[in-house]
Amino acid sequence: MSKPYEELNKDDMIIVSNAGPLIALARIGKLDLLKQFTQIYISNEVYEQVVLKGEGKPGSTEVKDSDWFITKEVKNTLAVESLTIELEKGEAEAIILALELNADLVLIDESIARDIAKSRGLEVIGTVGILAEAYENGLIKDLKKSLDDLRSKKVWISEKVYNRALSGIKRK
Repeated sequence: MSKPYEELNKDDMIIVSNAGPLIALARIGKLDLLKQFTQIYISNEVYEQVVLKGEGKPGSTEVKDSDWFITKEVKNTLAVESLTIELEKGEAEAIILALELNADLVLIDESIARDIAKSRGLEVIGTVGILAEAYENGLIKDLKKSLDDLRSKKVWISEKVYNRALSGIKRK
């Protein structure tokens, strides 16, 4: 099991991301907040979803042209297949890649995928968590505006998550 997120040095972290947080942050012009992690690993499926299928959409060019996104092939395709019973392929690949790399953190928004990742010992954070941390660290000035911007760009955030982020309660 990995160390708690708060105890990790961001420069040394192995981070794996699903497509959702990349797209959501790009929609509001905040994808660069992920630069604090130095490198983000994404699977081939996530690359395909964001860059190829998402060509011309937020995040596509940034991920394609950035040297801090590293595309890596998932080795255990059988494990990915077994997870696609419950998850989309990109989510499954993100979880399996995180396990293969012994990642410190996996970026996933969807609740079922988050639960599966946690059940496998992975530390998870989502788009709202990234924004809340950026606010706490002074990287963004207005958390409420960022959350409202996400909602205005058709990124679904539950009332519970929205209110928890604004009340300053840290994720668990």
